Amino acid sequence: MGFVKDWMLVVGGLAVFALVTFQILQGLRKIKFKGPLHLKVHKAVGFTILAAGVVHGTAALLYLYG
Repeated sequence: MGFVKDWMLVVGGLAVFALVTFQILQGLRKIKFKGPLHLKVHKAVGFTILAAGVVHGTAALLYLYG
């Protein structure tokens, strides 16, 4: 069949969920980073979430239509 399997989408979804949870906890200051490191980590995780979301969405489209 296709290249993208069911379990790949589940793993990708769980990874994006974990990143979003980390981002929320960091934004609420439940996970603390000192000084300018806080913004750097928050920004890096934000870009990682964006990239993971794009990959996950692309994989879902390939699964459905490819």
